[in-house]
Amino acid sequence: MTKKLHVLLAAIALLPVPLFAGCGTSASFESRGLPDNDWPKKRVMVMPATDLTGIPLDELIDTVSEEFSKILGKTGFFDVYHHNKAKKFLLFKPGEPVDPGLMRKAGEMGMNAIIFETINPIETSSVKSGIWPSREKAHRFTVSINIDIVDVDRGTILLSKEIADKITVRDEETEKGKEKSSDVEIKKRVLKECLLDMLEKAAMAASLLLNREVWTGRIESTDNKRIIINAGRDAGLRPGIVLEVFDKAECITSFKGQTYQLPGPKVGEIKTVGIEPRHSTAEPITGTDFKAGQIVRVKD
Repeated sequence: MTKKLHVLLAAIALLPVPLFAGCGTSASFESRGLPDNDWPKKRVMVMPATDLTGIPLDELIDTVSEEFSKILGKTGFFDVYHHNKAKKFLLFKPGEPVDPGLMRKAGEMGMNAIIFETINPIETSSVKSGIWPSREKAHRFTVSINIDIVDVDRGTILLSKEIADKITVRDEETEKGKEKSSDVEIKKRVLKECLLDMLEKAAMAASLLLNREVWTGRIESTDNKRIIINAGRDAGLRPGIVLEVFDKAECITSFKGQTYQLPGPKVGEIKTVGIEPRHSTAEPITGTDFKAGQIVRVKD
C-alpha cells in the first residue's frame, strides 16, 4: 500500500460511530420559500397529538403539538391557537367525519383550519450496519407522524400527509436488556431523535398548503346596515377593504361519510369601515340579503 492509502484508512478508522443514524440536521425553516398568499392572516387551531405508538410517551406527547405550533408560528403567516385540553372531542381518524362539536366550536372561534397530528406505531426491522468488512447486526426503527388539515368553513380535508424517517441502532445497544422496558426506552429515544426534523417538514407542508388556500371569514351578525365579520386586526384587515359575500349551499356526503360544504352563490359585496382586534364592522356596497353564517373573502 502507498503511504497516502495508509493515512486515508487510518483516518476512516478514527471516525466516531454514532449510536443513531438516520435523522439529518434540520435546515432552517425560515430559509425556505413560501407562496405569497399570506394576507389576510389565517387562524389555525392545532389539536393535541394522538399517540398510536402503544408505548407511554408521557410529556413527550405534549411536545409534539407545542413544537409544531412554535415552528408554524415562526412563519408569521398564521395566528396559531392551541385547543383547550379540558374540552374533550372524538379522536380524528382519516376518512371518517370530524367531530361535529369540534367543527362547530372552531367555527365560533373564527378558525380557518384545524390541524391534527398523529404519531404512528414505531416499526422495527433487523439490518446490517457499518462498513464492510466490519458490518454488524443492527435494528432499524421507522418513525412516522401524520399531519391532517381540515378546512373549517367547507368541512373539507385539505391535507393528509405522512412524514417518516429511519434510525439504525447497533445491536449491542438493543441487546443490553431483554426486558420490555428496554425496548420502550429505545423507541422513545429514536422518536426524540427524529421528532424536530419531522415536525419542521410537517410545518412546511402545512404552510405550503394553507397558503394556497384563499382566506375566508364569516358574518357574525347583521343589524340594519351594520355587518359584523369575525376577523379584524388579527387578520391584517383595515378600513376600506372590499369583501365578497357568499351564501352557503347544500352539503354533500362522500362514500367515506365525510361531509363537504359546497360554495353558494354570491349575494353581494361589503366594505370594512371599523376594525377591532378580532372582528370588523362593514357596510353594504351591493346586495341586501346579508345574514349570519355567510362566507366572506377579499375581492380580487
